[in-house]
Amino acid sequence: MSKFVWCVLLLVAVSAVVAESTLENPDNGGPCGKFSTLRMLTHKLRHCEKAARDVNVAPSAQCCNDVAQVDIPCLYAVFCSDAFKQVGVDPKVAITIPWRCHHAHY
Repeated sequence: MSKFVWCVLLLVAVSAVVAESTLENPDNGGPCGKFSTLRMLTHKLRHCEKAARDVNVAPSAQCCNDVAQVDIPCLYAVFCSDAFKQVGVDPKVAITIPWRCHHAHY
């Protein structure tokens, strides 16, 4: 299958997990817990901006460390957020960062 199809399937799966977790605990504040996706972007995932713009740019070690510390539903919520798009990031490229980190640093 093409990468695009895998990304779409991954997004559907993550969306289902996020929806289920929100239904189980509606007071959790969303996929990033008490933090907004904008806060996660500016404080936790700021080192991933270059890698999120260009699939040919290897994610930095700091980016990969940050990605490893963020829950998957939160990570994808941030990657698909309006704030991430406003800084010129392509969500289809950003969503590949965990895979690229795994292959670049392991």
